[in-house]
Amino acid sequence: MQKLTRVLAPLTAVVLAGGLAACGGGGAAGAPAAGGASASGGVNTSAPLYAQLPQAVKDKGSIQVGTDAAYAPMEYFDTDGKTIIGFDKDLGTLLGAKLGVPVVYNNSTFDGLITQVNSKRFDAAITAMSDTPERQKEVDFVDYYLSGTVMIVKAGNPHGLKSVDDLCGQTIALQRGTVQDDYVTNDLDPTCQKAGKGKVNVLAFDHESEAMLQIQQDRAVAGLQDYPVAVYSAKQSAGKYETVGDQVTAAPLGIAVSKQDTALRDALRAALQSVIEDGSYAKLLDTYGTPQSAVKEASINGGH
Repeated sequence: MQKLTRVLAPLTAVVLAGGLAACGGGGAAGAPAAGGASASGGVNTSAPLYAQLPQAVKDKGSIQVGTDAAYAPMEYFDTDGKTIIGFDKDLGTLLGAKLGVPVVYNNSTFDGLITQVNSKRFDAAITAMSDTPERQKEVDFVDYYLSGTVMIVKAGNPHGLKSVDDLCGQTIALQRGTVQDDYVTNDLDPTCQKAGKGKVNVLAFDHESEAMLQIQQDRAVAGLQDYPVAVYSAKQSAGKYETVGDQVTAAPLGIAVSKQDTALRDALRAALQSVIEDGSYAKLLDTYGTPQSAVKEASINGGH
């Protein structure tokens, strides 16, 4: 989810994964950035959706994608510090197989990706970017993932939490300035107090690692994080944490494509719809432990 979480929430994964998620720097404008990672295989003109690709992509023989490889588990560097891995990379491999060309990932800075898509440095951006009305003014989105907020608790869920409603009257820990911070302040806490269930007491910190420590030391019953980050953090915690309940405030992440490149946008939408229908998309979500993030169909500009 893109507010402050695209920059801040991955710190949990960085700490718990022992540095697997490295912050990526952007390359200079011009050629694709160093550290690109392509889908396996070359051009396959017999692929089911190859004919739908714009001629410029066919001529180039690849789809060049910009990403900011600093948001595990969506996109981050492998232990070699060079190879881009993660959900978005694996999704690109599935889409490339349908389209018949490799999807090549190039590391860059998040804030500049829309500009680089519109300047044709990259054909698209796949980087856990929220599809928002503001961004829709600049690019089109093919929505592929629902990302919201979920509770992360001490392993065994000692307080028996089932939903965010159970946080009324409790103390929680989270990272200051995130969408989770806003959600508690503007939505959850007022709802709890209006229902007479008690105030949500918030311990807010500059770093997610500090918030997680409060949970482990029983100073807080739970934390709130982006759903994919929380699942990843729990997996990397050596059994210290787990996620519970359904995600809330879920909103779509989208593949950003220039508004001038409707042919590529529609080809990517068709490829996504195809992997949804053949089941490979669901299998990928299960691999990453985030089945709640599934979209039912490939749509364009569904964020609001």
